[in-house]
Amino acid sequence: MNILEKLLYIPALLFTMHAAAQENQKYLQSHAVVVNNDSLAESKILGQEFYAHQLFIVGEIHGIQKGQDIDYTLLTFLNRKLNVRTYVAEVDFAKAYLLNQYLKTGDEGLIDSVFRDWTEQNAQWANTDFKDKIRKIRRYNKTVKPTLTIHFEGIDQIQNPQLVAGYLKDKLNGKRALLKEAKVLLAALYDKNDSVIVQESTALIKQWDKRNALSATKNQDADIRFALINCMQISSPREAQMYKNFKSLYQSRNWSAEKLYGFFGFAHVLAAKANGGRSTSFVYMLSQDPELNLQDKIASIGLLYVDSKMTTPTDALPMAWRQKGTRFTAIGQYNHDGPLIRLEDIESFKSATKQRSVTLFDLASAGSPYLTRSLEIKYADIMPVSQRLLLNAPGTRITDYLHYVILVRNSAATNPIRE
Repeated sequence: MNILEKLLYIPALLFTMHAAAQENQKYLQSHAVVVNNDSLAESKILGQEFYAHQLFIVGEIHGIQKGQDIDYTLLTFLNRKLNVRTYVAEVDFAKAYLLNQYLKTGDEGLIDSVFRDWTEQNAQWANTDFKDKIRKIRRYNKTVKPTLTIHFEGIDQIQNPQLVAGYLKDKLNGKRALLKEAKVLLAALYDKNDSVIVQESTALIKQWDKRNALSATKNQDADIRFALINCMQISSPREAQMYKNFKSLYQSRNWSAEKLYGFFGFAHVLAAKANGGRSTSFVYMLSQDPELNLQDKIASIGLLYVDSKMTTPTDALPMAWRQKGTRFTAIGQYNHDGPLIRLEDIESFKSATKQRSVTLFDLASAGSPYLTRSLEIKYADIMPVSQRLLLNAPGTRITDYLHYVILVRNSAATNPIRE
């Protein structure tokens, strides 16, 4: 290419890029809805195709406050609109049990035990915004028919063996012989001894199956079996465990007859393989399982952020970013318009929204420019490779990963529980 050709090429390229950006902005502006109850209810963007999905699953970046508000708004909206009752959560079965007991009784000690565990782990989940959301769900449940009350189902791998021990003691209450036989397993759970947990749960399953100690038709016994299987698989890869647990509950709870809602970390809800095809989410696994028949029935919704703050464990941050004397620090470096992360075309999404707004976009409607393109995520050199998530498997488009995105602008960080 000679000098003249280069001089002509550059303006043509810039014109083409500008035209593409305008096309994207025009599409986004006409396929957007503000995330609040009134706007969602009146929106023509969320039509029959959206509501036909069976599983609505939202992916957030933990530690950003608006995520909790969005979760509550979408959950209760879908409860009213589609009778969605089952909240599939990024917790294990023992914590889901405690949360459900709280929803029924209002006993604050129950949710205190859940959040105390996260506080001891220095986890981002240990925040007052999340805890207040659970309380709001309980208040909401009082306003609907008993058949429509929301409940939690935990599909994560075991998060605290000691809480699992308490769960099993409750479930085995009244089964004195089985409780006695589970004594060694319960001790191992309290001691957090994984090898003995695997050994004893495997032996109990075989022993109880041999003499039909657990009924195949009783929910209580099915719950015990589910817990024992999770104990057997306590060291399994997390994503695979989420998939196995979801499939098990989908079949035992007859979820094929209802619509479901879930709220997870961003990476868990991607509907295609990430990082060049090397990373696989449990949602992708679900979509590929012919027995579940969920392909094209999952609405993956990803949260994007600009001008927002995130609560992060202080000791996980570079020294220059740390707030001295605190377990957590609120930082603004993890937005999708920089400085650590930059999503291609994020400016088009910003142009279609206002400051301090929360806006849902349908990326996959007819005529969408996103049906035929990828959106590259670039990372600053300081970002550890292990923390990078690339939506770049060969041949994929952004709509293979996410069908909808929600742009969050100007969110505060979550408020850590201080104990």
